[in-house]
Amino acid sequence: MSNTTFTRQELYDLVWSKPATHIAKEYGFSDNVIRKICKKYNIPLPKSGYWSKLKFNKKVVKTKLPKQDDNPQISLEKSNQQLYTGDNPLSKLALRKNEILQDGLNLKVSDKLSNPHHLITSTKEYYKQLEIVRKKGGWGHDVDSSKALSISVANNLYPRAFRFMDSLLKLLEKRGHKIESNKYSTKVIIKGQGYSIRLIEKSKRVKRETTYSYESFDLEPTGNLCLKIDHSYPIKEWSDGKTKKLEDRLVDILAWLEIKGEEDEQQAIASAIWHKKYEEEKQREKELQLLKDEELAKFEGLFQAATRFQKAQYLRNFIQEFEDYAIKSNTLNPEKQEWINWAKEKADWYDPFIEKEVPLLSDIDRDTLKSNKRS
Repeated sequence: MSNTTFTRQELYDLVWSKPATHIAKEYGFSDNVIRKICKKYNIPLPKSGYWSKLKFNKKVVKTKLPKQDDNPQISLEKSNQQLYTGDNPLSKLALRKNEILQDGLNLKVSDKLSNPHHLITSTKEYYKQLEIVRKKGGWGHDVDSSKALSISVANNLYPRAFRFMDSLLKLLEKRGHKIESNKYSTKVIIKGQGYSIRLIEKSKRVKRETTYSYESFDLEPTGNLCLKIDHSYPIKEWSDGKTKKLEDRLVDILAWLEIKGEEDEQQAIASAIWHKKYEEEKQREKELQLLKDEELAKFEGLFQAATRFQKAQYLRNFIQEFEDYAIKSNTLNPEKQEWINWAKEKADWYDPFIEKEVPLLSDIDRDTLKSNKRS
């Protein structure tokens, strides 16, 4: 990637010599970036319709370059022509594509399958066994699919599909990523993040001739390959296009997966940190609540003890008044004396300082005066 430096006057001459979209393609920026650079350095741009009028020899107005004291050097980075048009060369995706292109990897899909990846070999064997079973009238449910790639294409597309997947898997492993396959899916593991990949043949809806009042459609294979990333948000896929085949998009696929893996890893780390802090905060709140509950329980115990002491004193005062009155009225007899002794014992049983043991009240809670026994 080479640098090209402009003065304000030179960049002004450039943006008035061709549309910003053309300059963007040439230097690898989006046209919006070109406009932002010009705005930053106070360089006027042609207004909407300027190039159309110029094309048809209509009168146009060219805005002069405003004068200013400083004359900064403005650098535009020219992007690698193998990068797709429209990518900002300073973006993550474009930088990663360039890094991959500089890595010396073979980014071309071979015309012939040679020394295939072990998953390609096992996938070919799976489809071979599946065909044998189906020819015998079976459904193929018993055929082991644990090491088979998810490929759903017409028979004539299998050779191309195998060559493409072989190249993709080998490139992923050369970039340091892992491939895991089981009977449910094939996953690319990047930075500890798993992405299920699937290769299919795209279909189009074709209206079916029918006598019914409602429209009916059939799905007709197009012969175009499409690589899908399952369980991804947003849904991601790469397909054959009018000018580019899926085989030409290997650098796009690698770059996207790597950036996705790194971003998801950072998100997973951030999520783990958040959950850890959340759990720690919950634990602190739980411990604080326990302390609060213990404090309240101790206070309730204190309050109950004080209440019981006050009530025990109340009982004793009543018992003393009862005894004094009996003596004064000369009505104290053995029966009343027995009651006085019984009442004093109960006051001592209830008093939180004494809590005299009374066998008949051994299962009674002094605070609630209810039985401790479960019914």
